[in-house]
Order: sequence, then C-alpha cells, then structure tokens
Amino acid sequence: MSTFLSKDKTLFYLLSLYCHQKGNDFHHQQLASILKLSPKQLNRYLKLFQQHNWLIYNAGNGRGHLSKIQWQEDIEQIIVDQLKSHLTTMTLMDWEELFAFPNLTDSLAVKFKHLYQQNIKNNILYNEHLIVPIYHPIHTLQPNQVNDVYSAALISNLTNRLVEADENGNLLPSLAHHWQVNGETLRLYLRKNVAFHNGDLLTAHDVAWCLRQLLHLPLWQPIREIIIVDMWTIDFIFSESCTYALHLLTDIQASIFKIVDNVVFGTGSFAVSKHTSHQIVLEAFDNYFGMRALLHTVELNILPKGSNSFYQTNFSNDNNRKKMNIQNGICAVILNKNKESCSTKAQRQHIKNIIHKHLYTAIENDFALQNHLRNFSKTISTLCKKEVLKIGVPKEKLNLIQHLVSSLAKYGYHPQIETLTLSNYIKDSPQPLKYDAFIYTNVTTVNSTFHKLHDLFSPVSPIYKVCKEDAYFINIFEKFKLATMAELPSLFDSLNRYLIEEAILIPLFTHLDDIPFAHDILELNFNHLGHIDLSTIWYDKEEL
Repeated sequence: MSTFLSKDKTLFYLLSLYCHQKGNDFHHQQLASILKLSPKQLNRYLKLFQQHNWLIYNAGNGRGHLSKIQWQEDIEQIIVDQLKSHLTTMTLMDWEELFAFPNLTDSLAVKFKHLYQQNIKNNILYNEHLIVPIYHPIHTLQPNQVNDVYSAALISNLTNRLVEADENGNLLPSLAHHWQVNGETLRLYLRKNVAFHNGDLLTAHDVAWCLRQLLHLPLWQPIREIIIVDMWTIDFIFSESCTYALHLLTDIQASIFKIVDNVVFGTGSFAVSKHTSHQIVLEAFDNYFGMRALLHTVELNILPKGSNSFYQTNFSNDNNRKKMNIQNGICAVILNKNKESCSTKAQRQHIKNIIHKHLYTAIENDFALQNHLRNFSKTISTLCKKEVLKIGVPKEKLNLIQHLVSSLAKYGYHPQIETLTLSNYIKDSPQPLKYDAFIYTNVTTVNSTFHKLHDLFSPVSPIYKVCKEDAYFINIFEKFKLATMAELPSLFDSLNRYLIEEAILIPLFTHLDDIPFAHDILELNFNHLGHIDLSTIWYDKEEL
C-alpha cells in the first residue's frame, strides 16, 4: 500500500539518515547499504541536504577513514516542518509507518505524537471529522449475518430496528412508532417517510423481507408468520406464547436493511461512503428520521492489532477526567459433552480440576482480569492411557493455551491444538462444534440479561451447539419463552450455575477495556446494544 513516505523520497531519506546516523561517524559504503541506496545515490541526497543547509558533510578520504555529518539547527523540527505539508492527506496507515520507523528517537516520536494530536483536533473542530483506529476487520455489513461484536458495533450506527430499548430494558419506538398486542398477534405501525441511504422509502415489504430470514432461528420459532397488512403496518402471528418478542426486535440481527446491486443500505444516522479492506468512511445521513449526527464524517482505519499505543488523544490536562472502562465479555473453556473424551461429568470434572489448579496461578495476578476460578481438588489422578484432546483456541490466546497444554499433559492428556483467527471462527460458527474443548472469548458490551440469554440460545453459540439436546438447557429455553423481564436474571443465573456445576462451562476471567477516545469525547452515549452511538459524539471546543 502506497504511503506518503514512499512518495516523498527527500523526507524519507532525511528521516532515515538522521535516525540511522544521528551523531556517529560512518563508512560511506556501509551507510549506503543500510539505507538501501547506491553510493552515488547517497552522495546525491547528501548534496541536496547540504543545499538546504540541513547538514554539513565531510567525506572520509581513503580506506579506513570515516565520513562525518554535522547537523545544522534543530533537525528534528526541520523534519516535523517537512511533515506538515502532508497533514491534509495523511491516513492512519501513514502515521503507523511513522511511529514504527526504524531507530526513531524518543524526542522525535513525541513531536510526531503532538503533531498527530493537533491534526485530529483540527479535523474535529473545523471539519467535523473523527478518525478512529480499529484493530479488527469488519466482516459483514448485512445485519442478519453478523455474529461478531466488531461488525455489530458498526452496523448499529448504519441501521435501525423496529424497536429500541434503553439501558434499563425499557422499550422505545424506533422504525415502529407504536404497537399493539391482541391475543396471538403483535401489530406494529411503521413511521412514514423513513428513507434508506439510497433514497428509497421504507415500507412493510422491506421489514417483512428482512425478518422472514430469521424465522428459522430457535428464538424466532414461536413466530409462525409475518403478514403485511398495508404499506405501513405489519403483523407477527405466534404459534405459541412468546413474552420476549418485542425485545427480540431490538437485537442487531433484527436491523432493517435492503440490498441493491449487492450493496447494503440501512436507515441509520450514518451511511457508508467508502469501504475498502483498510478503511471505512461514514458520513452523516442528512435525511435521517432522528437527530442528525453531530459529526459529519467518521473515518475507521483498520490497523494491526497492538499498534494503538500512540493513538491516544489526551488533549485535556484535567486529571479529574474520569477514565472509562467497559466489561466486554468473558474468556472460558467449554467442554464438549457430545465428544467421547468429555461425555461424562466425571471426565469433565477431571479436566476442570486441572484447569483450576494450574491456570489459577497463571492468571490470578493479572490486575485487568476478574478471576472466576474457585476452589479446586488438590489430588488429581493421572489417566491410565493417553487421551487425545482436540482444543480450538483463538489466535490471541496462545499464551493461555501454552499453560493449558502443559498442565493437561502432566495428567495423561495429549492436547492437539487448532488456532483460529476471527475470520475462521466466524466462518465455522454455523457448523457443529468439532472440538473436545474450546477456548471461548465472547466479546460483547451488552449487559442486559435478555441479550446474555439470547447469545446462549443462538445457534452459532458454542454453548448452544453443545447443549441443544440437554434436558435442563431445553427446560430453561421453554421457561424463557414465557418469562417476564423481571424473571430473566433468575433464569440466567440458574443456567449459568448448571453449566459450571456440570463442568461444561469453565469461566476463566472477564475482559476490561478502555473505551476508545473516552478521555476526550463528551456526552459519550451507548445504545441498548452496548455500542457507542456515533451520532451523539461531540467535542468541547473551548476545552480543546
């Protein structure tokens, strides 16, 4: 991918020469090789830099004599000044290249950081433009196919659902302005003159087309039929009681969208104006039926994971600014009771005791993790014969799996590890769970009990795949259909306790993450799905 440094050779070689040479004498041929230049090309750049009065160059004469460079004025400020001419066109990939530049001095890195922060601030103040680094690709923009939190977080800003819910679970009108329940029928009345991002008006036909694609899912099975009454009215006909139907319509997969020429269009506060493998650009939708977004543009740049140390805005020096964290999911071991090696509770309990005994010390001192491990058996027997244990593990949990593998091997297991990228995990989600054990990282910002149960009963959930024929699991599911919202926490606790006691679910820890830009963005609102509502973001210009 082309970057500004690959185009501005003068700046690139000035920066390269300064970072590699600094104040040291050097062999001309050796330096040319380091900079990947011929001696003649290096001479040409040295002559150019002298003409700009950036340095004085004294060539070493004869074999064994070193060449010398005397830098003029403040060379680091000269480099920064040269960089400023590129600010209007620089992307986060360009900044990534700068901060990863070989042998970059600490002082120059600080200058780059200040310039980056000022550039972001100016973009927001004068262009209503927010640049956000993200570290996971967006796998789909089609709501009914989403099963990862990163795609869901974006889709929640591009689409709307018939019904919304606040943080307390109270239902609010959205695309449906009101609804009525009459026996086995739920009737919803749609807002008129709601536009998709391509300009088409929303009708009941669009709603029916979207939601009929979900009727095969377990939680949607009480809905026998979706009927179009007229252009703005739609009926849900139930074959059995279903108390959670309206809450089901708040789920991200129930977002309303349409596809035209293979392009997905929503009705949300932002529309996609650019979508590549490296960048997604959102623009405020002027015809949005709700409040127009306060920012005009949000630019999401996909960067390598772990490269976010220098993408901190921190414009304000107010030490009282509250640091915001979110609990965004669990990491757990799931034992597959449908596999021979884990088919009995005794087999699973044996593995659970090993995990509790040996992984407890591995993770208990990590201050970022709230440990869920409990008391373990001090006496653990070794298997009479080697037991092959196929384990699926996300790529980012390789340190954890090393502890697990070495622990299991001590007691007669032969772990066979298959590492999964997020892309592979999403691709395999509709398939049966093929592993004896699975390291499950459920990344989510949703804290409502309904959505926690919804996730457990989703067909892509590994818990559902393991337990869909389990009598207790089925019993909780049937109670879920009839339960009030007030009864859901008790149901969830009962199911969670059962899964742990049966050694099917072995929780390890919860995740706590900083909210990106939360130090500086004011009025940071979360929608009911737990995702940041980009339409409400604004900056206090006086503070900045």
